[in-house]
Parts: sequence; C-alpha cells; structure tokens
Amino acid sequence: MSLSLLAPAALALGVLLAGPVLAHLSKRQPRERKPFGALMLLERLQRRLHRRRRLQDRLLLLARLLAIALVISAAARPQARWLGGPPTFGGTGNVIVILDNSLSMDQRVMGDPAFALARKDAASTLRSLGKGVRIGVVTTGGTATTVTPGMTDDPELAASLVEGVDLSWQGTDLRGAFNAARALLAGAPGEILVYSDECGPGVVEGSAEEVSRLLELGSSVLPRRFGPAEPRNVAPIEASYGDGLEGGTVTVTLANWGPAEREVPTTVHLPDGADITAFVTVPGAGEEGPGTARSQFTVPRQAAGGVARVEVDDPDLPMDNARYFHLPRIGASRVLVVDGDPGSTPTRSEVYFLERALAPWGQAGIAVDVVSPTGLARLDPAVHRVAFVANVADPAPEANRLVDFVRKGGGLVLAMGENVTAERYDAALASLLPSPLRRVRDLVTLEAADGAALSRPDVERFPLFKPFSRDGRESFERVHTRRVMTIEPPSDPDVQVLLSYADGVPALVERRIGTGRVVLWTSTLDLDWTNLPLQAVYMPLVQQLVGYLGGDAGAAANTLGGEVGTPVSLGFTPGGPDPEVNGPDGGIVASERGVGVLSFTPAQPGAYAAVPAGLPPLAWVAVNTSTTDRKSTRLNSSHTVISYAVFCLKK
Repeated sequence: MSLSLLAPAALALGVLLAGPVLAHLSKRQPRERKPFGALMLLERLQRRLHRRRRLQDRLLLLARLLAIALVISAAARPQARWLGGPPTFGGTGNVIVILDNSLSMDQRVMGDPAFALARKDAASTLRSLGKGVRIGVVTTGGTATTVTPGMTDDPELAASLVEGVDLSWQGTDLRGAFNAARALLAGAPGEILVYSDECGPGVVEGSAEEVSRLLELGSSVLPRRFGPAEPRNVAPIEASYGDGLEGGTVTVTLANWGPAEREVPTTVHLPDGADITAFVTVPGAGEEGPGTARSQFTVPRQAAGGVARVEVDDPDLPMDNARYFHLPRIGASRVLVVDGDPGSTPTRSEVYFLERALAPWGQAGIAVDVVSPTGLARLDPAVHRVAFVANVADPAPEANRLVDFVRKGGGLVLAMGENVTAERYDAALASLLPSPLRRVRDLVTLEAADGAALSRPDVERFPLFKPFSRDGRESFERVHTRRVMTIEPPSDPDVQVLLSYADGVPALVERRIGTGRVVLWTSTLDLDWTNLPLQAVYMPLVQQLVGYLGGDAGAAANTLGGEVGTPVSLGFTPGGPDPEVNGPDGGIVASERGVGVLSFTPAQPGAYAAVPAGLPPLAWVAVNTSTTDRKSTRLNSSHTVISYAVFCLKK
C-alpha cells in the first residue's frame, strides 16, 4: 500500500505547530509578589525563574499539537492506494458493492468517464472473490436500487449485472444505498465497497446514521474513489427568451466549476434546426462558488416555436452540457378568420365551430383574430400566416390585399355559403381561385335524410392527411354534405383535388401560387350545408390544415418545465382525442391517465410533447436535470472527503 497526498502544498501549514510550544514557553507573570533587597538572594531568585519556565501540562500541549496536525493532514487530503492489484475482500463472507451511477460520474479522468473506470474495477473485484462469498450490488443514481436478486453466491452473475448498469441523469442517493445494503445483510456483518466520486455537499454527511448502524453490526465501509481531484466542467444553468433586436434574444448563464478561466463554444439550437454559436468566457470558481458569465444570442426574425436548447462544448462532463428552454413562435404566427355571416347569436355565427376547432383549449390553441368582412384590411403578412374567408359576399374591396398576402407566402382558405356568388368571386379572385366557380348544387334531394359522403383521403399522396393514416381515414366517410359550390374541372398543374365526395364532386381543392397556397372548401364551415362541424374529424382537420399552410398550430400550446425523475402532470379536455407523450427521441413515453389529467415521469432531459392523435401539441415540456443535483455534482469540498474518511475509520 502506498500513501499519496492530493494537496501536498497544505503541509506548509506545519508552521502552526510552533504556536502551542511558544504559548507554553512564554514568560508567565508570578502569582505572588514579595519584596527583597539583599543581593545574597539573587542566586535563589534565578533558580525559581528557571523552574517557572520549564514545560508544564505536557498532555495538554500534546493534545493541542495533535489537533493542529490532524487539521493539516486533512487539508493535505491523504489517499491510500494498494500496489500490485486490489486488496483481498470477502473475509466476512458478505460483500456489498455500492456503485454510484449518478450524473457526476460522467466526469472525465485522463479522458475516460469515472463511471466506466469504477464499473470495470467493481466487476473485476467481484470476479476475484473466493467461493462461498455472498454478494449484493446496489446503485445510487436517482433512487437507490438493488441490482442483484437478494444476495447471490455467483460472482460472475454479480459482475455481469454491474457491467450492465448505465449512468443516470439524476443525483446520488447514497443514504438509500447504505439502507439497501443493511437490508441485504439482514443483521450479518459484511464489507461494503463504495465506488463513488464523493461529489455533493451533504450526500456523505447525510449517510452518517446509516453508516453507524452498519458499523455497529460489525460491517466495514471501504471507499473506492473514482473521479478527478477537483471538478473542471462548465455547464449552462439558465436560459430564457426575451425581447430584443431582430426576433428577440436568448439570455444564457454559464457556470464554471474549475479553478481557471475558460472560453467555451456555446450554441443555441432553435426548434426549426437553426443554430446560433458564440464563444463565451467564464471566470474560474472561487470560495463563494462557481464562476458565472451571461451572454445574449440574437434570434432571427422568423423562427418556429417549441423547446430549444443551449449547449456548450465541454469534454469534462458531457452529460450536463445542455439546458432546455421554451421559445415562442417568432414572427407571423396568428390566424385571421373573416366571418361573412355573423348571425344573430354566437352559436349561429358562420365561424362559431371554426373558432373552437382552432383553439379547443382556450389559450392552448392557435392565436386567432376574428373580424367582419371589413376587417380584411387588418390582414398583414408580418402578423398572420393563415387566413380563413368564410361565406364573404363580396371579396372585391380587399382582393388585392388577399393576392399580395398569398404571393408573400401566406395560406388562404376560402369557404363557400349562401352569400357567395360565382360571378363576384370569379371577377375579383380569378388569380387566386384554384378553378373558376360555376354554381351552387344540391347533392341530394331536400327529402333525403343525409347528404353525400366524403371519400377517404389518399394519405400516401397528400401529406395533409398523414396523421389520419392509422385509424382516422374512415371518419371522413361520416361527413355528409347536402350542398356544394361546383367548380370547372381543374386544368392547371399547380391545382390538385385533395378531397372528393363519393360521386367525384370536388370537396377540397388546393392551388400553389409561388410560396403561398390557396385552399377552396366547396361547402360551408358551419352546419348550413354539411354536418362536418359535428364530426370528430373536424377539429384535427382544421388544425392540420393550419400547419399545412404554414401556420404554427402549436404556437400557443401550454409550456411547462420539468425535472428528470420528477412526475409531470398535464391537463386536457375530456371527450376529445387522448394525448400521447412523445419523448426527446420521438418515441412514446409511458404515462398514466385520469379524468382530464395526464402524468408521466421523464427519465432524461429534453423536449417532451403531449400530442393528441392528428393534432398539434397540447403542451411542450422542457425537462432538465435538477438544479440542486447540478450544483452538487460540482462541489467536491475537502470537508466532504474528510467526513467520508472519518466513518471508514470507525470500523
């Protein structure tokens, strides 16, 4: 065994040992004073002074010197290492391996993760145990977990289970691991090998009670430290969007737990794939904590909304290099709805059902501006991405505005109704209409109970209907329409019929004009000519249509924050499509459903979305590792290591 010092410079504090000695040798004032005047007594006086300056209370002096020596030794942080391979374990017949798989164990040691080194050493130690030794394995990441099925006498099985442990995104439950070890031993003594980086103020100290109970049973606790001598990593600890130049700014705060100032490449990744990179200089850590620096990143004028992330290029602890935050839709994001027939009551309005389909969850839907026909003057390409013009009698006054809106990339939906005449639309919107209008036609007789049914959409040919590919296609056949506005057969190659009725009459027709699109719905958006608003397909179709035309159907979705390992609860409207939770990798995350409530527990940081079938996200959740866990993984203080050593000496 060899002994090394992690902080040998602390031995310079040895000069403090002179303090107690000097205190004992200092001249003390005599307790009594007696006058003398004869020179004959001078020799006697000298003998008395000599006796007073001799050392007294030698045990007290020794205790003072020992106390100072212990403080100096602790500051130097001695570390024992076994030469020629690991020591022999298993003398008690019971060995427990506690493997720290918390986030901080991703710290690099000579280029390798501390966790990989610890896991390899633990597996090798277990394979070296003799026959008849009972083995248990416990992990500490997040919540302490017993990996072995109780105590096993198969070292190869235990070693294989250790090699199968992965890193966790959470902190260290060392106290719970000691508790689990005591439960495995069931009152018998044993040897507990703790593979950890010893990071986190309070993590070790909080385990003292459990350790004491183990020691009282005759067990020994043997720390096997794996990790750098001191933390060096840099990580983003805050990120938020705010107003500013161009499309606003993202303010990022970085923290440096290393001793030296560092310049770190930092990138903000926007939801639409755009990246903004800058170099940020972060001061080194001091006695009061890590050094911090703030930097601002300018967002483009147009950017998709959702969950963004800021990421630093830091090799010392890669698992904490990213932080996720919410970014609103930047630029045009609203939908203009023009109500051509307001009606006498809100429920008789032409766009009553359309409004509720666009924003089914109130603020969690699409941002909508509802106006009368004269309100078309408010249509602005810098504000709106999509416009619905429903049963407007005369579009001529704002025809040029509509044409300009589409040519600048906007999406326009034209819906028919009793106020629409083919002559006016053909004259005013000839450059926009997918095909000239003909006349209103009844698809069934007035005595018929139902109208003509829609045909199933072609989900392979038209991306608009992709969300309906699993079990939503048949719901289109439940839409029955009594009356439509007929059109001339399309001849333009930029025009395509997206939906038709069973007899081939076009129902939904699209025309591309530059980067913009015009979609013609040949029936109404209310109940006058069709039962579409009463069908389950109505809301998802409207929502999907907005996204298809370039709008952000999820721009106003609920935004929440979450932490890894902590349950997240979301509310949704009962009776509609049940939402699923999509994780950062795009897969479905296991969730629990109550009445109007959806709950899930994120296992890793990233962007999570609650998405009803065929609809835009109901909610975005930005999940990060715990702020407390992040701080604890960096603060590897001397007193933590000393406390760890103290309870090991108690055996």
